[in-house]
Amino acid sequence: MKKLAFLALAAAAVGGLSLTSLPSTAIAKGQCNGTTKPCPLQQWMRDNLGTPMASGDFVAVAKGVEKIQTFGGPAMKDWTKFAKKTVDDLKANKSDDVKADCKTCHDAYKVAYKNNTALRNRPIP
Repeated sequence: MKKLAFLALAAAAVGGLSLTSLPSTAIAKGQCNGTTKPCPLQQWMRDNLGTPMASGDFVAVAKGVEKIQTFGGPAMKDWTKFAKKTVDDLKANKSDDVKADCKTCHDAYKVAYKNNTALRNRPIP
């Protein structure tokens, strides 16, 4: 995966989440690969968070984060906590805090996401 917008609210605003290429053994035929076939969360983040964040539409970004705040499940135990803080910061127009929130989540979960085929291919709620 080159760029995964895991909880990235925009590549320009957050710096994106760069991951090294996934190990070929982790990519089964027909599953996402992060490049030619983006993973569901990766594509959803780009479309629903990255685009509105790039245009400064914090309301749309907050709605998007609220929609996926339970995505993490047991594999990502603090995902919901991170998402709630991000929504609060978005609603308070705290752009620097939002960027920090995204980085916190990326730093916490990029390895787990990269290494978990089922999680990468999990549909968006």
